[in-house]
Amino acid sequence: MPLLQRKRPRRIANFRDLGGIVGHNGRRIRPGMLYRSGHIARLTEHDAQLLIKRYGIEAVVDLRSDSEQIEKPDVIIKGIEYYVCSSLSDKENPAVNKNNRRMLLRQIMEVDGGARSFLKDSYRKMVTTPRALDAYSRLLRLLVNNNDGSAILWHCTQGKDRAGVGTAAVLMALGVSREDIMKDYLRSNKYYRYKNKLIFALVFVLAHSIHAAITLHHLLSARREYLRSAFDALDEKFGGTEGFLRDGLGLTDEDIALLRQRYLEPVAAAPAG
Repeated sequence: MPLLQRKRPRRIANFRDLGGIVGHNGRRIRPGMLYRSGHIARLTEHDAQLLIKRYGIEAVVDLRSDSEQIEKPDVIIKGIEYYVCSSLSDKENPAVNKNNRRMLLRQIMEVDGGARSFLKDSYRKMVTTPRALDAYSRLLRLLVNNNDGSAILWHCTQGKDRAGVGTAAVLMALGVSREDIMKDYLRSNKYYRYKNKLIFALVFVLAHSIHAAITLHHLLSARREYLRSAFDALDEKFGGTEGFLRDGLGLTDEDIALLRQRYLEPVAAAPAG
């Protein structure tokens, strides 16, 4: 298949365009401008060219922690600018540090519903802690300052949690409803459907534990209750979406108007009589 006819890069998980999502006043997000994904540490040369030539991506935002960037550094592509906006530190999210993962998994498994509680707490942190708010504020500021309207990709490791909350922040600024934000967030399950089923089966067989398999499944899944925890936390701290955008992320009315003008398509005129 010719390079530019390939729909998606083969070595980027959970890669997708936010184009077409309905935002403020029924206007849809312009296709080909805003992308989210999992890490880009295993790109092939073809994938790299695809990002530039097919998708026109000129900036990449890495939301991962320091240890993740060291463990799996982004592939550097000539012509693309890179920004690091770590939304959770290794200390705030010990699961991202490979040295802590086994110990954390054991701790989580010792508590009923431990995985779900851990992730709900992480999502609350991502909309309330200074580090996370600064990271997502910088992401939004890049979009505000993107005067030439070039395409931007942001990612974490799976493209599910930190990229999911970052995407929620962008979509809130564009006037997307929370239910539609949730729909986009839950699409990550579609991208990981077969991989997660395989992991579930392997853990069940090798560990002889349905509890271990279910715990890992909860950690790897996008669940409505996780993102809802973030919404609840920002409502409590900032009084709702407007307060979160302005007081949490530092966006002005002018910034929000600019984002909507740049990234939302005009409403199509009704056909004449």
